Amino acid sequence: MDHAHGPCALDGARPMTANRPWNTRIKARLLTSVAAAALVSLLILGSLTWRADAWIYDRLAAGFTPPVDDRIVVVAIDEKSLAELGRWPWSRRLHATLVDRLTAAGVKGIALDILLSQPALFDPEGDALLAQSLNRSARVVLPVHVEPSQADGTAIELLPIPEFAGSAASLGHVDMEVDADGVPRHAFLRAGLGSAHWPSLALALSQAGTESGTEPEPDLALPGLRDPPPAMASPGRWMRDYQVLVPYIDPDDAFHSVSYADVLSGKVPASALHGRWILVGIAAAGMGNEAAASTADGGTQRSGLDYQANVLNMLLQDNARVPLGLAAQVLLSIALVVLPLLLLGLRGLHELWRPLAIALLLVMLTCVLLLRFAGLWFPPVPALCVLAVGALLLGLRVLRRSRRQAQSDPLTRLANRSKFDQELEQELRLTRRSGQPLSLLLLDVDHFSRLNDSLGQPAGDEVLRTFSHILRGRARRPRDLVARLGGDEFAVLLPETTPQSAAAIATTIHVDLANLSTRTGTPAAAVPFTASIGIHTVPANSEAVAASEVFERADSALFQAKQAGRNRSFSHASESGLPPARATHPTLRSPD
Repeated sequence: MDHAHGPCALDGARPMTANRPWNTRIKARLLTSVAAAALVSLLILGSLTWRADAWIYDRLAAGFTPPVDDRIVVVAIDEKSLAELGRWPWSRRLHATLVDRLTAAGVKGIALDILLSQPALFDPEGDALLAQSLNRSARVVLPVHVEPSQADGTAIELLPIPEFAGSAASLGHVDMEVDADGVPRHAFLRAGLGSAHWPSLALALSQAGTESGTEPEPDLALPGLRDPPPAMASPGRWMRDYQVLVPYIDPDDAFHSVSYADVLSGKVPASALHGRWILVGIAAAGMGNEAAASTADGGTQRSGLDYQANVLNMLLQDNARVPLGLAAQVLLSIALVVLPLLLLGLRGLHELWRPLAIALLLVMLTCVLLLRFAGLWFPPVPALCVLAVGALLLGLRVLRRSRRQAQSDPLTRLANRSKFDQELEQELRLTRRSGQPLSLLLLDVDHFSRLNDSLGQPAGDEVLRTFSHILRGRARRPRDLVARLGGDEFAVLLPETTPQSAAAIATTIHVDLANLSTRTGTPAAAVPFTASIGIHTVPANSEAVAASEVFERADSALFQAKQAGRNRSFSHASESGLPPARATHPTLRSPD
């Protein structure tokens, strides 16, 4: 295959403007920023790292546990109460008596977390007594349960029977949000069928404990991440709003708990109940709503009663943790990812680890500080993942750049002798398989020592760089290789190139040098700047030949060109009828 030729537009200076590398770096960093922003957004919006984020949150939350509010008392329906009062369910007369005793003790509020959605058919008087007790107390909140969605997608609310609902101070939902790993980390302070109109049981209890005549806390003062209502209301859909992360107390601590049976029998003094918020519910294993606790909390089961107690503890101490909204997560993650990647750039490996470590530390520090001092949860794993991926890619680019630098000449940016030897061996193997010719040009700048001594080393370096640009302009195919072997010696490796084409390329190099030497304002104009070229071609379908033999034959041809008077090319193919290519006239121009 012959080479296509064209003029080499060189005037002694680099053909590449000074702005091009800078623009290239800017474009590369902008593309890196866009890719990083897109990846971190995908990870967040797709919730692809939630398990890792949940694991980190559990560990951080375990280190920031809130104190136990001693104003919370749990009245537990435990094994002892079941043993003394009989099998569940009990007569509602017992609940009425309990409410009366608690009211007499001067409690702030009572949450009766017991399912009361069906009337007692065999004890209607017990229902009436309980309704009367609720009415007298005026501080009892009752639960609203929700059953899972039916086959048609609708959920079912289970409210207390009307006589209980009408006598209670308020109603509150007991929906316990459980993550995919079975851990109830979140709570929704408002939820309901069709709209989030029910407060949570703990919120209703905290509001029931306000002074008489005081309005409940308005929704605008509630903590939590808002969930905008859908454009089209769905009456059968369970809606949630004001999402918070529950700060659980230390597993080694516990809320003050008394047995239902002991309160009923008067064994618990009124002073232990006065001014307290009371949570009444099932604590016996296997009877109530239970969920797994996180491994950071010991991995035990967490009852619905304990869940409500922790939500109440959060509300009383005003230390709710609010997850950042998706938009805030995306923007903060992009800022934490893009800025470090823009600043990192291409550095050496020894310079890369320190800024990367700082960037990773900054992400975790932002997460910890927001959680600890602002009560905001920022999931860090998407940003950490993108930084890690970005650092890995940057590291690979640095390694590739280092490898290229190790195989390139620092002055001319051409391949060095090591790279040339590797490529020559590889091209010889490809030549044997493909049956195509392979040509090698060895070139020396004529009288370079004299030029270097007369003009100085900087000018000599500029001549070598100019010569390298000329050679690049004549070896433009993807597999062509231009190398500086050392000093003023260069090589041009031309795969799939016949002896005739190699000689023509050598001629155009002479022409380019002749044209260059006639221009003023260049180092080449001060001293004649020519080159001698030796050419050797491995014929098509030739026998296997060693790389050293190919090089020696091209070197021998270069010696012949110098012996013949320099500023010329010589090929052993000329001995078979191909004349040596020459270009010595200074007024010659490159062919179009």
